Amino acid sequence: MQIYTYNKKLQQSLMCPEIRKLVNYFFKLEEPVILREIRSNFPDYRHLDRDLDLLIENEIISRQNRRYDFSLSVLKEYPTGELVKAFIQQVNDQYSNEELLVWLADELWSDKLDSTIAIDFALPTISRLENEDFQLVTINRGGKLSETLANYFENSEQPNLFPTLSVLIGDVNPEFFSNQLSLILDRVLLGKKPKRESIFLDSLLATHVVTSRPEWQLAIPIYTENISCNVVQEMNNETRFFFVRQLAKELLGKRESFSYLIKKKA
Repeated sequence: MQIYTYNKKLQQSLMCPEIRKLVNYFFKLEEPVILREIRSNFPDYRHLDRDLDLLIENEIISRQNRRYDFSLSVLKEYPTGELVKAFIQQVNDQYSNEELLVWLADELWSDKLDSTIAIDFALPTISRLENEDFQLVTINRGGKLSETLANYFENSEQPNLFPTLSVLIGDVNPEFFSNQLSLILDRVLLGKKPKRESIFLDSLLATHVVTSRPEWQLAIPIYTENISCNVVQEMNNETRFFFVRQLAKELLGKRESFSYLIKKKA
């Protein structure tokens, strides 16, 4: 179960491991509990009272008659099924799934919400690694993250999720790293062999961004212009939040992720 909110400060607090465990505890409750029982389940929780007040203030849990309970309604499935189905039928013959994924990520994707919501299913995510020359993008189906450079740098606080890249790259400045990638990608896009071996080249090979066989070339799709798709009706923030994610899931099909390169114009 994950909680998403319009409140950026609250969203940051909800990322705290202690608060996450506390929220999951309430989510799994079958009936309300008293404070003494909460304390017995979290004996070493230093700021329990403060965090309980935070969750009550934001209506994630409730306190009535000295009893505490989870108060958010939990979504078990997307509320945008009909919208997504109608959209796919409308554009099915005009664009490929990959073109629609690129358009979705670059033009329509939104994290905006007007309320706090709880979801009990995995949502697609987008990771980006970019500089002034290029943008490497990975659209993830949800759940497990593919070992791509965009995912690695977007989730650098969790290196254990990327065993190959964490050993190969380690802790490196993203700006410096992406600038080094630019030099390599420029040569590969011209069909030329990179000048020297390096961890930057190794990372591109390991994540299948480039390949050396049968010759040096890009191994993922490249796009230089935004794809135009003006068929989406206006939506409120919550509808759009779910629509883009459900559409991404449908377009990915059985794929764990889809990665591509955007080459920015000079």
